[in-house]
Formats: sequence, structure tokens, C-alpha cells
Amino acid sequence: MLTRLYRAAFVRALMLSESLRQLTLRGVYAWAALISPVAMADGDLADIAKSGAEGAKSIQTSGITIIQVLGFFSVAGGLLSIKAMKNNPQIRPWMIALAIGGGLLAIGITEIIKRGMTQVGLTPVSVS
Repeated sequence: MLTRLYRAAFVRALMLSESLRQLTLRGVYAWAALISPVAMADGDLADIAKSGAEGAKSIQTSGITIIQVLGFFSVAGGLLSIKAMKNNPQIRPWMIALAIGGGLLAIGITEIIKRGMTQVGLTPVSVS
């Protein structure tokens, strides 16, 4: 009977020490997560906006490439859906036209941007 009591106390102590260890680690990780951005910050709000603009500029070219690839797959899916349309009554002709038309627009996004810039009067730049 006494050994069971010792076992229960020992297990309870182990569980308490384990939960304290987890709480301590969680506190250390939270402190490290909070202190590291504060330690690295050396600018003001204008620098935050400037770095955000630079990040958006770097995302722009890869985003346009992704849109063009999605447009290719949309056109390919639309063309393959033409064959599947006779076996599947859920595929409508307007869905196929929308996939092909949207895909062609996505493929030609760079040319659309370039021509839009010339119409507005801006100097056209290479987007991709």
C-alpha cells in the first residue's frame, strides 16, 4: 500500500516537473520571438514602408510568371474538357469558353500591361 502511494507521488512529481519544463521552454521561446525583431529594428515607419515596397516589387515578376503558367494550364484544361464534354453533362460550353478565354488573357498579361502603359502615356517597361 505504501509503495503505491510512493509511486503515485513519484508520478505526480514527474508530471509536475514535465509541465514546468514545458512552460519554461514556452516562456523562453516567446521571449526570444519577441526580443529578436525588437533587437533588429533600426529604422522608422518610413523604412518599414520602403521595405514593403521593395518586397512587392520583387514579388511582381514572379507573380506574373505564375499567372502565365496558370493561364497555360487553364487553356490546356479547357481544350481537354472539350473531349470530356460529350461524356460528362456537367461540363457546359460556357465553362470551356471561360477557361480558354481566361487562360489566354492570363498568358498575354505582359502584353496587356505593356499596351495599357503606352495608352496611358507611360514609358512601357519590360514586366517579365
